[in-house]
Amino acid sequence: MMRRLKSLRSLKNKVVLITGGTGGIGTAVALEAARRGAIVIVCSRQADQLQRLANRCMLLAGRPAFAFPFDLTDPDATDAALERIRHEVGEIDILINAAGVGELREVAKQSRAAMAKMINVNLLATMYLSRLVAKQMMDQGFGAIINIGSLGGKIPLPSTAVYSATKAALIHFSNILRMEVADYGVQVLTVNPGPVKTPFFDKADPGHAFVSHFPQWMFSSPEKLAKQIWDSVGYKRREINVPTYTAQLSYLYQLVPGLGDWAIKKFFDYQQNKQNL
Repeated sequence: MMRRLKSLRSLKNKVVLITGGTGGIGTAVALEAARRGAIVIVCSRQADQLQRLANRCMLLAGRPAFAFPFDLTDPDATDAALERIRHEVGEIDILINAAGVGELREVAKQSRAAMAKMINVNLLATMYLSRLVAKQMMDQGFGAIINIGSLGGKIPLPSTAVYSATKAALIHFSNILRMEVADYGVQVLTVNPGPVKTPFFDKADPGHAFVSHFPQWMFSSPEKLAKQIWDSVGYKRREINVPTYTAQLSYLYQLVPGLGDWAIKKFFDYQQNKQNL
């Protein structure tokens, strides 16, 4: 089984399914997979953007590429899309769960609808799709599932409570899924980036009240991250933490959480009496 997993180190002619294809990380991952010769399938709800991305992937790879627009939060639509993919493309070798939404604001200012949307997209939809694809990969004896987590899932940051909760749950879900599928030759990799130069913050943080605290040198390139992801597939790697030092910060926070809370609030200039709740 390990030999078959190692075969994923080359993406040539491998079937790669990517959710959130029209987002920054999802697009970068799709284009890099195409450059490496994969048969790329991109999914999201934006049909026109998705087809343009699939066309770019086809030109880069010199192989077929496919756009499957559907709502990931609808289990019936997910079931139907996977059935079409199996009939029209084939079995999935690698799944990248890159779909995600966020609203970065204090809990007391957040609506229930916004909370539910983040939970449904970032967590429930990803868990359900992972469950379906993991079963297929276990049957075929190899595969890889890559879940895009977040630094916020490991280190608590003000104004990210619900978003970070979905990512923390996704990281924990991935850790357990990894144990359950490892004996079947299936890799589960969690990617936990800090701030990335994508349009995500334009929607999640329109006034840039959150993102303005981060200096530009802390922002990662989605293209560089995509290369790191693909360079890690087919190996027994558990996590990618970007920047790398954030893994140490997470460890330190667990050791001295009180000091960690003080330092984080200081970094974000966050004082409760400043907030107009």
